[in-house]
Amino acid sequence: MKRKARYYIEPKGPLTLLSMAFMAAAGIIRIIWWATWPQELSDPWAVITQGALPLTAAALFLLVTPLFGKRALWVTSIPVLMGVIFFITKAAGFVWWHQLLCTALYLLVAALYSLTVFGALPTQRLLIPLFGLPLIYHLVVQDIIQNLHVYTASQWLREISVLCIMAGLLSLSAGMRRAASEDTVKR
Repeated sequence: MKRKARYYIEPKGPLTLLSMAFMAAAGIIRIIWWATWPQELSDPWAVITQGALPLTAAALFLLVTPLFGKRALWVTSIPVLMGVIFFITKAAGFVWWHQLLCTALYLLVAALYSLTVFGALPTQRLLIPLFGLPLIYHLVVQDIIQNLHVYTASQWLREISVLCIMAGLLSLSAGMRRAASEDTVKR
């Protein structure tokens, strides 16, 4: 009988700290955006989905990653799932085909990340392109080529917050290590 792959992160490892720095930056930037343009969160649904939800997910990620990353990395799937909900609601304003593609990608993120940290997938390598390729696309195609001079300051803050989230998940995924056995991981 095959043993499930078990992943962990070193709480003070450089990629974990980088991941947490990106998540903290995402939360701080979102707070600055919310404080500077509160009218963009005028309806209760926007306050919940575009304000409170990503902030809560980032705060929870910053709490559970160092506390549980070494012995129960699966706990990080909770803020990641919250982030997926945020991204799906963010995509609601896109044209139908873009919304459909983004929703499929976000659901794939939720599935692959969760299957990895719960030990059902034997490799975290799939997570690196899953987070890295959309990050590169956002940076190169969406931000630089298409919108460098089009985005307003408000849109740039929101976009930078999103980029920080993606970079944080990419860093965490790159920092995951596979335990040879339960005894290998120091508690």
